[in-house]
Amino acid sequence: MGRLLVSSLVVVLCCAPAGGAAAAKRRPQQRVTIFSDSVGASLNWDSTARRIVEHGNRVLFELRPCGRLVQIGCLSTNPPPSVLGTVRALGRRIGPTVVVFIGYNDAPITYRHGLPTVLKAMRKRGVRHVLWLTLRAVNRQYVDINHAIYAAARKWSPILTVLDWNHYSASHRTWYASDGIHMTGVGALAFATYLHRSLRRLGLTGPLPAH
Repeated sequence: MGRLLVSSLVVVLCCAPAGGAAAAKRRPQQRVTIFSDSVGASLNWDSTARRIVEHGNRVLFELRPCGRLVQIGCLSTNPPPSVLGTVRALGRRIGPTVVVFIGYNDAPITYRHGLPTVLKAMRKRGVRHVLWLTLRAVNRQYVDINHAIYAAARKWSPILTVLDWNHYSASHRTWYASDGIHMTGVGALAFATYLHRSLRRLGLTGPLPAH
């Protein structure tokens, strides 16, 4: 009985510090900032979709209806700031990983010229990974913007990765409302799952990497 008690105490004394050390070394989750207009704002009203994206990450949602890339938003009253304006306002708080899903309210020529300006502003503030989603190309305007995104990716690799949401979602009509752009509840879940899987595939979700 005495030997059993001593053995038990040894186990407790040996293991307790190890558990404490493991807890002390627990690393924080990676940070992600997501920019979008009213299309990506489905993550604001669908709590399940939002939780999918947040799993394993500390997420800052910058989802602004009528938002634009480098110009203030298209609302006549209290227009939202542009992605560029928000990047500058956030500074280093933006974090190392950014997701951009915006362009439905932009003119292609303005978007194309604004892309490098936004990317330079992000890089200056410590962003190391930008995941840029293509638009659902239901008209020529969005086709041209997608071309601009791919053109930028050729110049900004490896910081910029294109996620081809247009191709991925093309055959799924039930994911979209009647306008073919804004998402239904099913579409919001599909979008959140696609985005989270993309982050995970690139190693941009979960605990911060050990240095």
